[in-house]
Amino acid sequence: MMWHDLTSKQFGRTLTVVYATPIRQGECRLFARFPFEFSSPLPKFFIKLTPRWYSHIGQNGVLEDDQIFLHHQERYLEMKGGSANFSKAFYLPTKADLFVFELRSWVNKYNAQLFPNASLSSALDSEILLDRYHSHTKKCSSCRTALRNLQRIKVGIILATSIMSAVILLLLLIWQHPNIIGMTFFILSLPLGVISWLGLNKLEKQFYQGREIPPRNLPEN
Repeated sequence: MMWHDLTSKQFGRTLTVVYATPIRQGECRLFARFPFEFSSPLPKFFIKLTPRWYSHIGQNGVLEDDQIFLHHQERYLEMKGGSANFSKAFYLPTKADLFVFELRSWVNKYNAQLFPNASLSSALDSEILLDRYHSHTKKCSSCRTALRNLQRIKVGIILATSIMSAVILLLLLIWQHPNIIGMTFFILSLPLGVISWLGLNKLEKQFYQGREIPPRNLPEN
């Protein structure tokens, strides 16, 4: 278990509690909890309004920030002789390295190699490492339901936009002097439908795949 306890005068107390349970060599199942103690009722109100699936998208993003780096770092450690040689394989000079140092020290002290006769698989492609659908979405009732509803809405938008296009063409053929206000409303609904579909399509992708470049590594504008 690893946890962070952060207290702010503005927002109150926030805990990040993560249980990492090894299931096979090189893989862990994570159980995460995020308890809050707010200094005012307003943040609590807005968090309760946030859909569970939307929170999961953000939490997956946090976990993926170091996913590729850690995947290759673990194989580098194995190549250098494993946990027994961690201090030679890596330079750990800062307080931020304390978790890694203490974990490896504990593994070495108690000979806590859970899979001593197993070796790591070959390095995986980034696409597999950042997969969200098979690793989370299809197993999570909230995200799975949200994805299904989102896809239905996308189909509904396509049908509605197609019908609206047909109606506009029909009205132009029937009306010799169409109502300007009415036609403007119908015509403006078309780009609105396209924009809505593109926005939902972008959101849908987040249920399937994570971002390859963490936000902190994006070039500054």
